[in-house]
Parts: sequence; structure tokens; C-alpha cells
Amino acid sequence: MLCAAVLALLTVSSGHVRAEQPRQAGPFFSQVSSGLSATPGAVAPEKRSGQTTFWDWLWDYLYNGASLTVGIGTRQADLRVTDKSTNASGKISQRDEEAYFISYSTRPSFIRSTRFGYAFMFNYTTFNMDQQEVAKNVYQDVGTRVRGRVAYVVPTVFYQLGEHGRRGAYVRLGVGAGLGAAKYDGSIILDYPANTTPVAISNGDYGLKFAASLLLEARYRNWGLTVTAAGPSFEDEQYRYDLADLASYVNFTWYF
Repeated sequence: MLCAAVLALLTVSSGHVRAEQPRQAGPFFSQVSSGLSATPGAVAPEKRSGQTTFWDWLWDYLYNGASLTVGIGTRQADLRVTDKSTNASGKISQRDEEAYFISYSTRPSFIRSTRFGYAFMFNYTTFNMDQQEVAKNVYQDVGTRVRGRVAYVVPTVFYQLGEHGRRGAYVRLGVGAGLGAAKYDGSIILDYPANTTPVAISNGDYGLKFAASLLLEARYRNWGLTVTAAGPSFEDEQYRYDLADLASYVNFTWYF
């Protein structure tokens, strides 16, 4: 009798252990394996992922999902120069000339489940102004010239219809405000036609100034059409400069 009881107890205990083993193994493999063998090496990446540094996060944000766009199109760039001491002003423009564009954008982030999102955009372009305003909305080549380059970084908030990405198609309308820099030199006539003597202008450096931008973009996969309006305003000891840049260009985008 005693031997039978002991044997029965051992049988029950053995069955209990065998029943518990699958319950211990099941959750373990479901957490660390997604089709690969569950080994100690499979657990290590999860542990290491918790040690992400600021530079890891920054690289991920600036590279993964970011995009680089190059394009060719037309632009209308206007530079108004005002003498701060006399209030005399003049305007010189670039009208409907071929121009090249390059821009970089971080990956877009969307606000919850809405179509509103935001991204940081860096744009660089050049301008070549040779049309002086001689009357209201009348422009002529009177020998004045201004050459320059413009770069600006703006956080842009947008509303998007469609999906972005390598195989996406969307229309996006956005507005941004940030910092811009322009470098240029040349000559302009102030208070034309009362005055016909050009003055030399040059801003000398790439000091950062406030910049605002508007964006309208339509894209199918890598190809797109973009319309932008942007430009920083700034001043030196003698002049105040107001730069406005309206551009339309077809472009190709690489996604990282």
C-alpha cells in the first residue's frame, strides 16, 4: 500500500512538471523570435536598443525616411534695397529665367491620425538679377546686376492628401518659418528715374536672419512639381534688404 501511494505521487508530480514546461517555453519564444531561431544572440539586440544615444537618435531622424530633391525650373526673385538714412529705394529682379534647385527634408511626422504633419526643410538656390524696376511693375535692363545665393532652414507644417514615399502619390500644402541666409553683391539704382546713378551693394557674409516660406507640392513616386515662395529679410548699417523668391520647378527625389 505504501509503495503504491508513493508510486502514484511520483507519477502525479512527473505529470505536473511535464505540463508546466510548455507554458514556460511558449511565452519566451514568442517574445524573442519572429521566425528566427531563439538564441541568446536574438535577445541581445533588444537589450542594446535601450542604450540609444543622442547621436544615434539624431542620425536616425536625419537619415531614415529623409529625402533629397534636385530640380530645374523657373523663378521670379525680387530684391528691394532701401537706404535707411534717406528712405530711397530700388527694386531689381530675375524674371522667368532657368534656375536650379536642391533641397533636403527630414522624414515627415504626422500629428496623431490627422493629415497634418511637419518636417524640417533645407533649401539652397541661386539668383541672377538684371531687371531694374523703372516704373510700377515695369522692368528693364539698365546695366545693374545682382548675383547671389540663398539658403534657408525652416520647420514646415503641412496638410497632405495621399501617401508619401518611394511608391506614394500626394499633394501637400505647407507653411514654414525659420532661419535663412543670403550672399550677394552687385549694383542697383535707388529712386529711379529721379536718380540714374547705381550704387554698389554687398551684404558681405552669410549671417542668419528670419525666413518664411510657403510650399505647394504634387508628387507621384520620385517625380514631383513644386511651387515655393520664400526669402529672408535683413539689414546692415546702411541698407535694408527684402528678398522675395517665387519658384516653380520639376524635380526628382531620392528617399533614404
